[in-house]
Amino acid sequence: MLSLKFDGPVFISVGEPSGDLYASYLVRDIRAENSGSKVFAIGGKNMAASGADILMDYSKMMTLGFSSGILSFMRNYSVYKMIARLIYMTRPRTFIGVAYPGLNLLLCKYAKHLGCRVYYFLPPQIWAWGTFRKYFIKQWVDIVISVFPFEYEFYRKIGINTVAMENPLFCALEKYKRRNFTKRIGFMPGSRKSEIKRNLPVIIELAKRISQKNNDIELLLILYPDSSSLSRDTIASRISKSAPGLMITTRNRYQVMKDCDLLIICSGTASLEAAAMKIPQVFFNRPAFFDYYLLRRFLKINEYNLTNLYYKKNVVPSIVSFRRKIILHDIIELKNGYVS
Repeated sequence: MLSLKFDGPVFISVGEPSGDLYASYLVRDIRAENSGSKVFAIGGKNMAASGADILMDYSKMMTLGFSSGILSFMRNYSVYKMIARLIYMTRPRTFIGVAYPGLNLLLCKYAKHLGCRVYYFLPPQIWAWGTFRKYFIKQWVDIVISVFPFEYEFYRKIGINTVAMENPLFCALEKYKRRNFTKRIGFMPGSRKSEIKRNLPVIIELAKRISQKNNDIELLLILYPDSSSLSRDTIASRISKSAPGLMITTRNRYQVMKDCDLLIICSGTASLEAAAMKIPQVFFNRPAFFDYYLLRRFLKINEYNLTNLYYKKNVVPSIVSFRRKIILHDIIELKNGYVS
């Protein structure tokens, strides 16, 4: 782990489940290196379990995509004011933003104004789009912390003070071994409400088609236990009408993943987790119509999957389209190569 030594309170701001997971390892490292240091946080259960004092749940911050970000601007501004007030009240010596740049970059600016030393963990993906944000990062962030080698190299090349951290997920996931050998496919729709709403219809239709042809395959919808997604009851109601064979689980997430023959994934972090555990997977992303054409216009890279970016090669079959039929057709074709 990266060694971080601080001489006073630390404030960490997280905006989503994957950030909460990564930041929990950071909190453990901070507390181990700085006995007695208080860690205040906008976070979730993972960070709380690591010893952070959670001042506000990150679920208030979660949006995804350009469209949802624009529509939620006023809500995010309100959340920004609440968090800024918490930073002012706790007077940390160090501020760490974790992912979620739409809000955390502004919080970095505010923390810098208060005299904090500012770090950015899981920084903005300026290697993919929005390179102009490098000017804000140079001005408001003292040190960027990256767990992705390609990202570390990119940031260093453009003159931003960046340190590399070994990806904590890889060591944590090595311990999982398969226990249940029932033929099984797992579906992972993501963690954010807007993301799940777009991906769930595709997953339900996939589950329906698979169960019609392969009734010996167990189908599981694997949800984050503490995300601000659609409620489990709402999802269960939608599933029961169209794909009653699709079961929902929120417990023992990594073990359930490991016990699958194939994972169909909509989240970059989940894709990297599956790759670390050597679980066969297919990745799909179904952006909103507006987001899809913005991505095609402004995205600077040809690859959308985090695992393929991490390994710098095509490790995971990746399908990106706002059209449901295209995704369904391609996944069914790919699925037959893994589970029949």
